[in-house]
Order: sequence, then C-alpha cells, then structure tokens
Amino acid sequence: MTLGTSAILLATLLAGISLVAFGLLRNRARGEEALADIGPTQGAVAPDLHDDLAGAFAARLEVIMAEQTARQSEALSDALAGLKSDIQHLKSDVEWLAGERMIEQAITLAQTGLEAEEIGRELGLTRETAETIRMFRRH
Repeated sequence: MTLGTSAILLATLLAGISLVAFGLLRNRARGEEALADIGPTQGAVAPDLHDDLAGAFAARLEVIMAEQTARQSEALSDALAGLKSDIQHLKSDVEWLAGERMIEQAITLAQTGLEAEEIGRELGLTRETAETIRMFRRH
C-alpha cells in the first residue's frame, strides 16, 4: 500500500516537472521569435523586451510551481488520511481476532477444569472475565 502510494506520488511529481519544462521550452521559443521579429532597426528595444519576457516567464513559473505544490500537498494529505483509515481498520480487526482467540483459549482452559485465577494468569485476563467465561463453559 505504501509502495503504491509512493509510486503514484513520484509519477505525479515527474509529470509535473515534465510539463513545466515543456512549457518553459515552448515559451522560450516564443520569446526568441518575438525578439527576431523586432529586427535590427529596433535593436535598442530588444534587451528591455527580453527582460520583460524573462520576468513574465519567472512569474508564470512561480504560479505554476505554487499550484503544483498545492496539488501535491493535497494529494499527499488525502493519501495519508486513507492510509491512516486503513491502519485503524487493520488495528481493530487484529484486536478483534486477538480477543476471539483469547476467549477460545479461556474456554478450552475452563473446560479442562482450571480455576479462574489460573486462567486469568495464563491469558492475562482479569479475574472477573476469566470467572465469567468459566461459569458459562462449565455447563
């Protein structure tokens, strides 16, 4: 379960990084085309345009990264909540099975004629619990 969740989160992270890199390359190509369109007569304007494009790209990248981080954080939170729920269910199942097994052992010991104190000491039950099981199983 944990390995599967880790794989999903890693795949999501890699996909996000790939999309950001692809977007940056695409926007860079657009910026270079815009600079090429300016031409040699307007060469003095090109550095300012380049700085503006770089600033716009940086701002857009920050927004994309913030959105991706928020989505990953939400996905991780959801995965951890699901994992916690699964662990709680497993814990209750194990406790129920352990209780069932302990009762079966107490019944077996009571049928052999052991006293409640001995049953309680053997299985870690309270004297009252062992006495109750012993009373019901004696008949």
